[in-house]
Amino acid sequence: MSPYKYSGTINEHRVKAVGLLMPISTKQSIEICNLIRGKNLQKAKKILSEAKDMKRPIPFKRFTEGAGHKHGIGPGKYPVKACGEILDLVNLVEANAQHKGLDTSSLEIIHICANKGPKSWHYGRQSRIKMKRSHIEIIVEEKEIKKEKKKGSAKEKQPEVIKKQEEKKEIKKEEKPKEVKKPAEEKKEEPKKENVPSDNGLAEKAKSKQENKKTPAVNKLTKKKESEVDKK
Repeated sequence: MSPYKYSGTINEHRVKAVGLLMPISTKQSIEICNLIRGKNLQKAKKILSEAKDMKRPIPFKRFTEGAGHKHGIGPGKYPVKACGEILDLVNLVEANAQHKGLDTSSLEIIHICANKGPKSWHYGRQSRIKMKRSHIEIIVEEKEIKKEKKKGSAKEKQPEVIKKQEEKKEIKKEEKPKEVKKPAEEKKEEPKKENVPSDNGLAEKAKSKQENKKTPAVNKLTKKKESEVDKK
């Protein structure tokens, strides 16, 4: 016999289980699977246990033949035997998840389906009547629980607001006043010093001028002397 092949893939956050040749109606199993598919595992267990105790009917939307009207849901039935068998399968997949180390409170049924199994004949007085056989496979996955933040009343919020205001005031008192930076003073431009000649420099210039005045007179005398010498 070949191994059973699941419809979905399995990873580290998923767990599977399968029930083969379960002695329950395939039509009832399909309606139950449609109801608990996509629900939390604990919620699904509660629905099945209540239906098994005939406290909560299972709505029938496809196979409605013989289903009486139930308050709030329309056509429905109490498939006691089918709910008991599927509840055992749900407990089995929960045990598999616990063995794998997953959080059982956050498990969600992502896949569950019922298929028709091979039917054999009854024996004795019930001969010529075929048995009911169904295959059911289930896959659950670990999901993160989103915590909803409850909005508190106005009275509960008031003391929190007062505390925050007091904390802000204390922080302001502790903070030191910030030092105000003075604007940078403009640098005064100093007048450029002119190169004023010193006393020694003035004296040297005066001497040079006097010498320049003497030189033409000296030159005239030398010329006169030379001319007299030539005459002689």
